[in-house]
Amino acid sequence: MAILHEWPEWEDKLILFEEFGYQPSPLQAEVHHLLPTARTQPQVVLILGGERAGKSTVAGMEAAAAACAWCDLVYVAGESFENTEPEFDIMAKAFRELGALASRPAKPKRGQWEMQLKTGCMIQTISFNRDGPDALIATGQAPDLILLAEAGLLSYAEFLAAFGRVAERRGLVLASGTLKAAQPWYPEKFREFKGANVFSGRSISLPSWANVSIYPGGRQDPVIQALANAYDEQTFLERFGAEPVPSGLLVFGREFSHDLHVRRCEYDPELPIEVAVDPGYAGAYSVEVMQWTGPADVRVIDEFYRQYATWDQAIDWVRVQPWGSRITSGVADVAIAQHHADRSQYEQWRSRGIHLRSQAVSIEDGISRMRDFLRSPSSGTPRITYDPRCKSAIWEFGRESYPSDQDGQPLKEHPVDRFNHARKAVSYWLIAHFGRSDVAGPRRKASSRTGKEEYWS
Repeated sequence: MAILHEWPEWEDKLILFEEFGYQPSPLQAEVHHLLPTARTQPQVVLILGGERAGKSTVAGMEAAAAACAWCDLVYVAGESFENTEPEFDIMAKAFRELGALASRPAKPKRGQWEMQLKTGCMIQTISFNRDGPDALIATGQAPDLILLAEAGLLSYAEFLAAFGRVAERRGLVLASGTLKAAQPWYPEKFREFKGANVFSGRSISLPSWANVSIYPGGRQDPVIQALANAYDEQTFLERFGAEPVPSGLLVFGREFSHDLHVRRCEYDPELPIEVAVDPGYAGAYSVEVMQWTGPADVRVIDEFYRQYATWDQAIDWVRVQPWGSRITSGVADVAIAQHHADRSQYEQWRSRGIHLRSQAVSIEDGISRMRDFLRSPSSGTPRITYDPRCKSAIWEFGRESYPSDQDGQPLKEHPVDRFNHARKAVSYWLIAHFGRSDVAGPRRKASSRTGKEEYWS
């Protein structure tokens, strides 16, 4: 099978949609416009649908258009075969309208459907129900496109398996689902795909009112208005607006945004570079790599984040990076000064040519300083950005949270002390360089150990 190097253009889709008897609404058309046309690497498009938004129709029609002349093999995969049937049936109906089927859809195996087009393209359904990710891996085939039906119900491992299977053909994972009973990775990837990311992923909401056959008035339809009045804002936005609303329990739920804070931050040899270290073990040993032009432009360009790692593994990682030889200093948790029947981690790092500064930082100061840099108190603009390679640091922003009472309301004394290793490391670094607040600013004093000036607040 020859690898194809393009996907259908919008004009191609319009011709096919007319033959299919499908006329997308303006909001549904936005989804079709989002799909890639270049085919140089595997990609993901995530469609987050509101209730009755027509997401199965949109995903099925998009896959059908691609299958007509741009694919040799398409999988429609889901938690069960039943989950795949709506999209498969939509595609089959479109192909019948077009006269493209080589034979009638059939069940060659129990529960599994397949059909073949006159072009030779094969469309098959896949169920993860019994074998999990292996259901895709065991096929031994390299599909051009995998449509993940009710994708939110799948595990992250199953999503990764789909991405891995389309890689050979520089193919596409089209993930369609809702927030109802969704696994945590699904809204996380929805937010992540709004900005730069390692999957070359894109995401889009398809609200309920995109389906004008049900809600002809769109967002102002009386039924939609009635739903908005009946539900609280968060529930309405999630169920019908297809917008995941950060939990009120998240420490940085209001401040952190993939759109604003995640972008490519390539190493710049002209800028200073340091490490920020939180020496965890069972949680994670975190090393965040920092570059900056000043307090309005801080960049986290890479990270080492590993559970049960040791200080020497962290330093080995630093030293083999392209910028590793330039690292001579950094900031760390005060725990580096502790002795555990051996030299302290401060001494261990210094023996390898890296001097780590440390100071006591309260929980409140660390959180407050990070908030200042996520959104400037004076302008509301971001002052810190993370490269997509810093996956664990970005993941933590969707995990660090406050405990809740029996009614699910946040208890704001202190957040739960987990899922925060990278965040704490960067908070220590920000305070060491720029002080606990913009008003006070940093102060410097000469180090008794090195004679060099160090930042202290």
